[in-house]
Amino acid sequence: MFHVILILGITLLHDKSTFSDINLILQSNGGNAIDTKFTESYFQKFRLLLISVFMLIGLVPLVFFGFNGFSKGKQMIEEKAASYLANQAKRNAEAIKLFMIGRVNDIRLISSIWNISKINFNDHIGQIANDQHRPYVDFFIMTQSGQLVLSTGEGKIDSKILEMSACETLSWQGINMSKLFNITKNDNYIPVLMLSKPLSSGRATKDRYFLYCLVDFTAISVLLRDNNMEATGEVYLVNNEGLFLSASRFGAKTLETKISLKKQLPEGNLAAYQAIDYRGKSVLQARQHVDPFGWIVMADQDMVEILDSIKTLEKKAFFYALITGGLVLVLAFFISTSIANMVKEKYQREKQMEFQAIQKEKLAAMGLLTSGLAHELNTPLANALLYTQIALEEMEEQPFDKESISQHLLTVIDEIKHGSSVIKNLLYFSRHTQSDLQTVNCNNLLTKLMEITIPHCDAKNIHVEMTLMPDIPDVLADPSTLQSIVTNLVANAIESMPDGGILTLSTRYIPVLKLVKIEVTDSGIGICREDMSNIFNPFYSTKKPGEGTGLGLFISYEMARKLGGDLKVVSSTRDDASKPGTNFTLELPTGD
Repeated sequence: MFHVILILGITLLHDKSTFSDINLILQSNGGNAIDTKFTESYFQKFRLLLISVFMLIGLVPLVFFGFNGFSKGKQMIEEKAASYLANQAKRNAEAIKLFMIGRVNDIRLISSIWNISKINFNDHIGQIANDQHRPYVDFFIMTQSGQLVLSTGEGKIDSKILEMSACETLSWQGINMSKLFNITKNDNYIPVLMLSKPLSSGRATKDRYFLYCLVDFTAISVLLRDNNMEATGEVYLVNNEGLFLSASRFGAKTLETKISLKKQLPEGNLAAYQAIDYRGKSVLQARQHVDPFGWIVMADQDMVEILDSIKTLEKKAFFYALITGGLVLVLAFFISTSIANMVKEKYQREKQMEFQAIQKEKLAAMGLLTSGLAHELNTPLANALLYTQIALEEMEEQPFDKESISQHLLTVIDEIKHGSSVIKNLLYFSRHTQSDLQTVNCNNLLTKLMEITIPHCDAKNIHVEMTLMPDIPDVLADPSTLQSIVTNLVANAIESMPDGGILTLSTRYIPVLKLVKIEVTDSGIGICREDMSNIFNPFYSTKKPGEGTGLGLFISYEMARKLGGDLKVVSSTRDDASKPGTNFTLELPTGD
């Protein structure tokens, strides 16, 4: 039976799986130094971030200048259309005035011929009336009493003409002008303007002669129609009342169609304004007065056509924006990929160097761990072997002392249990991986732990104080691992206060760092400065020989690091401060 116990203890130490698990402890520091999956994911995000930054840097100025250019282009189109319409109105107003000057000159020429000689007067006036370049319907001479003296027409004067000759007229450069009116000729209505001038006769006033001229005003319609613009632009003439004096491009009738002449103000610096025309459509319109006749030249163009030009500009701007954006995206992709690859290569080189350094540290730790393990296991095994031999020798003596042999065997069992605890601690540490991670509430964990621990503390005259921050976020950890770390820290704190004291547990959340801190503070004897740098080393213990393995804080520290956190310590002794004690702070990342 005794040989079986000894063999089991030795077999446990020589089991290959045991040393395989011990090797996992060493690999935990460096085996995942170059996590390919994490690295690729990180640099993929880094590259996307660079692409976004380059796109932002490249496109914001382009969008700004593009929008600015489009706005200016739109403004130029509107200004160009407005300026063109204004020029058309002004130019045609001048052309109409020149037309009227020509008619006045013809009246004066005929008057001069009458004054100089009446011989062949009919021939001269007939040539002027029938000149194809002169827009005349008829010339006739009447006395002041209304007697017809001469006519180049059919010889009969329409009653409407006689009526208009008696109306009030406008006088310009010595020539009287009537309002525009329609006459019938060949079953068609013709708009005419009647000009008149008194002729010198040298006779009595009652026999005074007057020269009348009927101007075919359709010539004005032809003149203005020749200046129509693009598909919807047109120029036409109206009087002060808005009555059409010329035909329009889209069916307005002379002396019938009427438009509103409500005063409009040009938009901004434009020379034209938006208005509703005689068709009820929105147009960009310019007007020019023809003085002194009381006429107004209107030049307008449909806003739809003007906006079509702007829409064409919009399509071109959008097309160029797409091309530019695509080029920026391609350029940003290549530049970002190059930069990300450079950073990735540098990172991998540094991680490789770090990995090599860790490997060197592992070799050193292997030697330290092996020597410490040999020391920790050699003593209990040697003691177990010694007491087993003593028990065997006593059994050979007759009679043997059963009580003495039982005592020796109990010592053997204790020594083997001590060695087994060392192995179990190592196995427990090595077999905890991040595959068990889940969200854990630290307040709940500490509360449940202290429910078990407080009775033990009361028995040792230790007062427990708990300061837990309410609504603290959960941490991402393995519950059993976290409980083991905190349990080990609490156990160490209790052991450091053999004569009683105060054990304080608290939790805090640091939003900026997204860390939860668990603090375990005792009022014990503290840790001296010489031991502070070694307390996290394996098999280093400040306890008496046989009371500890020296793996508790080492395992707790490594577990904290594997969980993505850290374990820190601050301590003072009676020699350093009036109030000695130790504070362990466990920092863990939150689960969000």
